[in-house]
Amino acid sequence: MTKNNILNAISELKNIQGGRISKYRRNYRYYNYTIGASLENMKDPTVVGYNNYREFGEEEDTTLSPQLNVIASCIDTLTSKIAQSKVRPFFNTLNGTFADIQAVKQAQQFFDVMFDMQNVNKTVSEAFRDACIFDTGVIYVDDESGIISKALPFQVYARPAEVAYNKLTRVFYERKDFPTTLLPEKIYNKFKNKTLDYIDFGIYYDIKNKVKAYTANGSFVCQQEYNHEYLPFVFMYYKNPIVGNSSTSVVDILYTIQQEINVIMSKIKDASQLNPALTFLVPEGSNLKAQKLNNRVGNIITYKPQVNGGLPVTSSTPAFIDNQYSTLLNDLIQKSYELVGISQLSAMSKKPTGLDSGIALSTMENVESDRFETQVTQVIRTYVDIAKTCINVFDENAEILPLLNNRVPIKWKDIIKESNNMSIQYSAADSLSKDPSTKLQQLQQLAQAGVIPLARISQLMEIPDLEMGYSLSNNAIDAVMEIIKECIEEGNFDIPEYIPFDLLKEEIINTQLSLRAANKDGNKEDIIKLSKLYEKAEDLAMQWQLEAEQDNINMQNENNTNLPYNKNILEKEAAMTKVNDIETMPEAGRGETQDNAAWINNNDFDRA
Repeated sequence: MTKNNILNAISELKNIQGGRISKYRRNYRYYNYTIGASLENMKDPTVVGYNNYREFGEEEDTTLSPQLNVIASCIDTLTSKIAQSKVRPFFNTLNGTFADIQAVKQAQQFFDVMFDMQNVNKTVSEAFRDACIFDTGVIYVDDESGIISKALPFQVYARPAEVAYNKLTRVFYERKDFPTTLLPEKIYNKFKNKTLDYIDFGIYYDIKNKVKAYTANGSFVCQQEYNHEYLPFVFMYYKNPIVGNSSTSVVDILYTIQQEINVIMSKIKDASQLNPALTFLVPEGSNLKAQKLNNRVGNIITYKPQVNGGLPVTSSTPAFIDNQYSTLLNDLIQKSYELVGISQLSAMSKKPTGLDSGIALSTMENVESDRFETQVTQVIRTYVDIAKTCINVFDENAEILPLLNNRVPIKWKDIIKESNNMSIQYSAADSLSKDPSTKLQQLQQLAQAGVIPLARISQLMEIPDLEMGYSLSNNAIDAVMEIIKECIEEGNFDIPEYIPFDLLKEEIINTQLSLRAANKDGNKEDIIKLSKLYEKAEDLAMQWQLEAEQDNINMQNENNTNLPYNKNILEKEAAMTKVNDIETMPEAGRGETQDNAAWINNNDFDRA
């Protein structure tokens, strides 16, 4: 593509966004309850929470109305619930070879580490909050730096028609007021001689024309080849769009109710501040001077008393506003939570009265969660999409993890090569308890049920305080798997003497079962190699056992040195004499010792 073609494509993307920015600006102000808040100024943004709303018709001589921001309450509650759904992408092979299994295991290791180091759970939760406010949340996977970050949805431009037909081919991402100090090195070098602290930095991706281009303040800077089939963006919505890329958010659903709540609150506030707290009724002609009554928090009214009636002074405390206002206010607040699908008790972190058992609370939580199950499913799917995007957009020649002596190096191209033989699913990352004792109990139950091997319990405990001890146990697993790998890939059947043979035999069987389940003809040779390795492990284990038994016998003989020389324990304690020690008896009829009994009591010596 030429420079003009790229600029024209960018202009098209920016011009078909309609009134999206106006809607986003309104929603942003309602969520923060700040009038005049702007989305355009990144250098000096509006301080949210400072300039609050004053509703039309509100009295000028009263204070601002108290905030009852049900929009923020609902969004924050939803975001908190979503943040609890920590998800772990789970990689599995589909009819793969041993190389596929190893690649999948290393991919699993990488994403476990990366998701934790970059705190992807926090990024996804913040993107979901954007979806609740604006209607769309965007996650950007930087194909060069490998950083996963949240992109502001009003800075990402795509074709609505391509979104409707589920195939994006071009996206423009422009960050307003971007500090030049944060620019990539190759772009920063073009501006280091200019006195620019901020620029509008844009990146244009086009997988159809295989182009990645950079812009600054609307001008073309440079372009490069982009040979990936994926765009480095993951989109999520509060409600999936029906047509185009626009849908409704929580703010869109509740902002009219929020307006009504604000009006009612302003009326209640004005009534409470302008109405007198107390009224004194003073009859005319009484000896009490009305001027001597204090009207600081009340009101004084004089009246003509009836004949033979009335008191010198009567006080009255009428309600400053009718109760129907409070009833309507509570109904609107309750309706707001119901529309979103959460309970008011959840927003206040309270449990219903009488719901004390864990089963009852869990049931209430499940019923409440069913209302926004679509959003939860979409968030969970986002983790899988992030993993797929990383695999497809990162530099295929780059090392996945930093090189270490105890880590097998693997490049992204190895994962991409095996990607056709793997599936990416998901599972809860927090399915096990965080409490160490409870977690150990859960792992022991899984081991007893045969779900996990006993040897893997220490690997799954992951207790920081015991990291050294568990690393020793994990090293045994790693060493065993390396022996199996060398056997299959290099035909090496050597087994070092420090390898635990029982663990090695167990993992050989597990690997054979995995290869057999894959049902590939190419795995038969590997299974035969592992059988040979298993036989050698058995031979070495038997040899080791025999040597251990002999060492044990020798040790026992050494421990018996406290007995008299040539005197057995039977001779010492039971006063018994060995038959062979009895002199040859002529009456026995032959010149050798009788061997009818091994030992004989001394009392029976003469008889013998």
